[in-house]
Amino acid sequence: MLQAIAQSIDGTALSWAAGCCLVAGAAYAALRKHWAFRTRFEASVRAVEAAQGAYVGLSAAHHLLMKGGPLPVVLVQRMAGYLWFDTLYECVLPLVKGTSISIPFLAHHLVGLAAHGLAKTHGPLRAVTAHVYLAELSTPSLHISWFLKQLGRSRTTLYFVNGLVGAVAYLVFRVAWPPLFVYWNRDAKPWDAARAGVHTAFLMCSAVFWALNLFWFRKLVAMARGARRKAT
Repeated sequence: MLQAIAQSIDGTALSWAAGCCLVAGAAYAALRKHWAFRTRFEASVRAVEAAQGAYVGLSAAHHLLMKGGPLPVVLVQRMAGYLWFDTLYECVLPLVKGTSISIPFLAHHLVGLAAHGLAKTHGPLRAVTAHVYLAELSTPSLHISWFLKQLGRSRTTLYFVNGLVGAVAYLVFRVAWPPLFVYWNRDAKPWDAARAGVHTAFLMCSAVFWALNLFWFRKLVAMARGARRKAT
């Protein structure tokens, strides 16, 4: 796994990670007069996460609809760079907010980096990665909800509609879709022809991602129920 994680590091990934840092820094500077330090820090990274989710999710949807087959390597490299940026953020955030590090998020990102290291040189895995990236279509809504809440607009129609769109996208692309594309790629022969062992790694990574998505979906449902009780 460590070797696969190391393979995710290259010039394109590092430059994309640096770009994410620059965008986050610009967002932080723009919010300097509006929020306290901790909120600005989190908001600046959430802005990058929302933009990256939209970019990757829409790119994957366009690829599946118009082309199909393996994703361009450069898109995988850029997503790997973003994952390195976000992994660093997940390690620094507890120091800023005084909380403990999120083990599920850290596990998600490390497994994701290993998968991206393998996908750079494995066509069948890059083809499946297009389906995995559809999960990012739910990411912008999650962060928009956070921003609306910070702005005191958590009881508006916009907040409700955005939350509903995000919940549907999450349920479809993070909970219901993964078992389907795993089933469609159950035959290991095309995978092992490209590189032995990658199909097994794909199944293991998919199981980890799906379990984490179910865990987070249950938390989202619990949060929504709690917000509803407060509103009534």
